[in-house]
Amino acid sequence: MSTEHVRDDARDRLPQDEFSDTVLVAELEPSARGGERAILYPNDRSGTEMATRWLAASVDLLIPVEAVR
Repeated sequence: MSTEHVRDDARDRLPQDEFSDTVLVAELEPSARGGERAILYPNDRSGTEMATRWLAASVDLLIPVEAVR
């Protein structure tokens, strides 16, 4: 198999082929500046691991996954 062929295969892959199967849960809560923020975390982890792997984002920044796939 040539190196050039491997590069073509990598370029032809769609972004969704590289997404993980991990599902993120979003919980909405009030933000310090008013409005709401979403706390995103993986649901398939233990309690301790889940508590250390989260992301907070303004609700205004969230978009549906279907809009980008």
